[in-house]
Amino acid sequence: MKIFTKRVSNAFLPIIFIFSLTLISCSKNEPDVIVQGQAKIKLINAVEPEIKQEVFMDNEKLTTAPLAFGETSGYIKILSGNRNLSYVGSNNMNTNTSLNFTPSITYSAFLVSDRNGNKQIINYNLSNADLSTAKVRFINLTPFFAAGINVSIQAGSPFINALLFKEDSNYFNVDGGAALRCNVVGSGSVKTISASDLLPGKIYTIWFSGLTAATLEPHIILDN
Repeated sequence: MKIFTKRVSNAFLPIIFIFSLTLISCSKNEPDVIVQGQAKIKLINAVEPEIKQEVFMDNEKLTTAPLAFGETSGYIKILSGNRNLSYVGSNNMNTNTSLNFTPSITYSAFLVSDRNGNKQIINYNLSNADLSTAKVRFINLTPFFAAGINVSIQAGSPFINALLFKEDSNYFNVDGGAALRCNVVGSGSVKTISASDLLPGKIYTIWFSGLTAATLEPHIILDN
């Protein structure tokens, strides 16, 4: 009886071995599975004149209400990876693009237009905060100033020179109590951003609109 039992167990060893390998291989992660995280996005309609825009990502609506010119959504959590982003105007005109989003990164997606009315989506990501100063970047989203836009601190020399359409600046640390002055290059018409609008520890994106030098307008977005 003992000999019979031993022979039977030996005969089943290869089967048990193969079954074990099958279990191990099934427990491994599938090589084609892509692990996705979350990113965040803020949506901005930067197109003049005002045409309200609904925004969709992979055919899923992100906006709770259409965005008029100058309006900004709150931050929206999205899956990272390659996504299709679409702005659809109240005139049913569709502007879309494919964007790649990295997990844990925060983005701002602007709808912009050139002088001929051709629209596109421009996407920018966010920097980290500095608790002792305000952190500010600038984006020129008006195509009507060929010479660009200057930005300076109060009466000082410009630290941004001739920022052109669709260009974004580096981030700058601005000390508390410092007002900013903005103007179209060569124009004496100046717009001031009050020091009280830029708080230490906060991150800001300031984007520009305007049809003429006199109507240059800085739009301040709080990014954190």
